[in-house]
Amino acid sequence: MTRHRILFLAANPRKSSGVALDKECAAIEHELRLTSHRDDFEFRSKWAVTVDEMMRHLGELEPTIIHFSGHGAAPDGSGSSATTRDIVPAGDSASVRSGIYLLGDDGGPQLVTARALTMMIKSAAASARVVVLNACYSEPQADAVCSVVDCVVGMAGAIHDDAARSFAVGFYRALGNRRSIGNAFDQAVAALAAKGMPDEVLPRCVARHGIDAYRMTLDPS
Repeated sequence: MTRHRILFLAANPRKSSGVALDKECAAIEHELRLTSHRDDFEFRSKWAVTVDEMMRHLGELEPTIIHFSGHGAAPDGSGSSATTRDIVPAGDSASVRSGIYLLGDDGGPQLVTARALTMMIKSAAASARVVVLNACYSEPQADAVCSVVDCVVGMAGAIHDDAARSFAVGFYRALGNRRSIGNAFDQAVAALAAKGMPDEVLPRCVARHGIDAYRMTLDPS
């Protein structure tokens, strides 16, 4: 049996951040171990990821699921709390570009735009079927990446650390019980709604043209 590999990529370049990416990683691993079909998946984690390292991990590990845990760019230069997963970019709001942040070569944040992220995944991770961007304001990146990956999850607004972790736990719990991608997403979102997360900032799931997320399952081959 060939197992599906989940590649957990973490980058937390913001200093003094209260974001606990290690707790999210541990929670996903723990939840998967409790599921009835835990042997369908292999979980790998990589930390403090730079652009070059991400390209290397994508090519060498050939993941089915790419899970990014970290920060996105606040789209209007607005501030955030220490426990949300966004970074306010330098410069005026008119020049702000959306994207996710990896670790730069200097240890600071390296913005990766939606276009660049799509190029990286397309060129180095042809095996990927699902991408989860567990970072603030990552919906625009999801819209772009779904042109090369079957299903992509992105966050519509700012998401607090505990909510991001709750979403991940619910999503992988459902996958470990062989639910479809669409149903796994719905279960994870339902938990956030039950905990009071406003509808306008709930995560979004976008699918490639012609793909039905509710008919897409990750059964072992």
